[in-house]
Amino acid sequence: MNRSEDTAPLMLLTKFEDLELADIVRASMAENAEMSLTPVGPSNSKAFEIVYCGVTFNISITPGPGNISGLKEIFCSFDPGQVQSGLSIALGAHVAGGERVPAIVRTLLDVARKVGVLCGAVATVWRPANIVSGFEYFEEAADGYLLDGPFPVLAMVNFKTRTDGVITTSGLETLSGQELQIECGIMDKAELMRRIVRVAHDIAVNGPVLAKVSLDGLEPGEKLELDPISGAGLIKMKCYSVLDA
Repeated sequence: MNRSEDTAPLMLLTKFEDLELADIVRASMAENAEMSLTPVGPSNSKAFEIVYCGVTFNISITPGPGNISGLKEIFCSFDPGQVQSGLSIALGAHVAGGERVPAIVRTLLDVARKVGVLCGAVATVWRPANIVSGFEYFEEAADGYLLDGPFPVLAMVNFKTRTDGVITTSGLETLSGQELQIECGIMDKAELMRRIVRVAHDIAVNGPVLAKVSLDGLEPGEKLELDPISGAGLIKMKCYSVLDA
């Protein structure tokens, strides 16, 4: 495994064998006015650099789907047995760590959806959250975000419920440096998730929460309290109603 594969946060899964996929990428990019492609290594290499909107991405193609067992599935309908290769997309050296810069994340998602269409991707793996989503869903969610819609939270942030009912996130730290820990009493879980997704969107788009803040909730009188724990990379979130005070 090369460095690009080690550091790539995103992988596209396809039905093409690795060498065929590399040929498809080369041929598609030769006619693409938006992106420039440079092979890394010999002419038959399966590693490339793509420059798009001034940002360099490292592309690496490997045989098989890699280890996707145990990943959380979001709107998946593909057959893992049909996956013949994976195309990893990592940020170039000059933007390393750029997952915390919303403009770079937007460009990454834009590249992923466009390359995914070109190579007939069937699924997208977002490694920081251990999530695999069907490519049609990922493309639709990324399209919406790029048109100033909601951040694709479900495809990029994992949610787990502890035995004590507390909900924690996984993957938000990559985008902001912080994860959420949510305690909201007896609120219905579906309603609670609406609020968590809204807060995760705000953090992914606007950056970390640096001081305790109270946001308006989704209902009259409702408040969402966010309390960052210094040095812990954690935000404690609570929901309450001022009408009950």
